[in-house]
Amino acid sequence: MKTLYSIIIFILAVTCSAQSNLDFEKWAITYNGIDEAKYWLNTSDASEYDAPATMFKVVENPSVGLASIKLITSYWEAGAPYGLDTLVGSLIQQSEYKKRPKSFEFSYKSHPRNGDEILVGVQLTLNINDSIIIIGEGFFTTNQAQEKWITKKINIDYYSSYLPDNINIMALSSANAVINNGANGYAKIGSTLYLDDLKLNISKTTIKLEYYIHVFPNPAKSFINVETNSPDNQQIEIYNLSGKLLLNYSSIQHSKIDISQLPSGTYIYKIYNINSSEVALTNKFIILR
Repeated sequence: MKTLYSIIIFILAVTCSAQSNLDFEKWAITYNGIDEAKYWLNTSDASEYDAPATMFKVVENPSVGLASIKLITSYWEAGAPYGLDTLVGSLIQQSEYKKRPKSFEFSYKSHPRNGDEILVGVQLTLNINDSIIIIGEGFFTTNQAQEKWITKKINIDYYSSYLPDNINIMALSSANAVINNGANGYAKIGSTLYLDDLKLNISKTTIKLEYYIHVFPNPAKSFINVETNSPDNQQIEIYNLSGKLLLNYSSIQHSKIDISQLPSGTYIYKIYNINSSEVALTNKFIILR
């Protein structure tokens, strides 16, 4: 799943200080008279070019409260020369977040067309030296129609024991284009997703102290530095892109690792907790001389 959806974290999103308007009760009217869900970004909005709408406020029979949101994949004839004839209803919110939710809940109805799939999900990320690391994520997709509101809970899978600094919440009326590189087909006109009442579930037993690990510089020349405020000893391993282990170090809070014997190129580091053997961080780095 991590590889499947990693592209999503690079989509520009609205950044908030906290999760906002998860029940879609707050709306505003744009300059051209279109309803807009506050604190959310409709990434396929091309209304200033007279494109059809892909996001709508729905007040008839919401799951909770007074309103829900509708995303629909629309056809835009004028966009065809630019490869934009199909506009996917897409909704994204990015906000600062330093917790580890156990699961993600939402209410939805769906009408995917001809094998298309809808998608709802979250990604928790950490920015380390300008590199975005996926800490955990959870996604739900289906190609089945759902006529009545139903509540769905998805568990969040974690790849690191450390806390994130951002959360990305997203929904797509057509997800085929981002699932397996479109192997199941592409977005179908008319695919529809209704969404309401989003929730993050926090388990008290999963809350940990806010530890960090920094690895820098990148690119590096002769040394890389590993800094952490964790009291646990860390093991640092460096591999080439073929998976061969080249270097192995133990670290206590701050280490300066000699990489001068390695030739220029791209490498992978893996850092894990010696006591628990749990991987805390893994990423690529470059040696450039």
